[in-house]
Amino acid sequence: MRRQTREPMQDRTRARTVSRSVLGAIVVALGISACDGGDKGTDEVELTASQVCASAFDTSAAKALQRIGDTTKFAEMPGSDDSGKPNKFSLKYSASTVHKDQTQRNQCVVFKAGDKSGHPLIDIDFSASKYASKTNTSGSSGESENTFYSIGVYAQTGGTSSALLYFKCPTQDPAKASDATPYIRASLTSTPGQISAKATGRDLMTVLNSLSGAMAKQLDCASQAALPSKVPASTHSEETGTHR
Repeated sequence: MRRQTREPMQDRTRARTVSRSVLGAIVVALGISACDGGDKGTDEVELTASQVCASAFDTSAAKALQRIGDTTKFAEMPGSDDSGKPNKFSLKYSASTVHKDQTQRNQCVVFKAGDKSGHPLIDIDFSASKYASKTNTSGSSGESENTFYSIGVYAQTGGTSSALLYFKCPTQDPAKASDATPYIRASLTSTPGQISAKATGRDLMTVLNSLSGAMAKQLDCASQAALPSKVPASTHSEETGTHR
């Protein structure tokens, strides 16, 4: 079986950090515009944990989000993107962008309501993938900060900074006449300084698993994804391979 070289998770995390910085700058700019009497559509709308991310979180995920932020009041990215689409997360719109570049995908970006830092609490992204990581416990040694879960094809949290989940969900890129892509890659990244000390990696996975289940239904692949309604007990490992 051919092994596919994947970029390290640290590199992906750095890329997400750059993305968060850009998002933060946008939010600060939008806040200034709103104060100056600009587009009223950029005003922050206060939401509960069960209302963010298209109101797709189950009760466990909503409670986990409250622990992650140590608050009950949240907000999403205001305004619209370059195409005129609302920045606010939509399952339908996000499902239609899984084959696009990261900067063009509809992501769920959650802020703590009233926060003036311009940095999100978490952001969740869905993308189509030809490959999925695979946990490999053989020959491992030393200690690992990564925690793994028996969810989908692959599920991992990196402390309280990130969560990653791959699940089976064939999708077709409408712009290409190629074979269907077999997996969806779901990722959650938190921002240092925004996340609460009360948060756990399991909280991150609970939030990501819940929204992934809603996305699987939107993409009509819930039976193949086979995501659980409750996050199971975790396991630990140090090495990862690639699943094809």
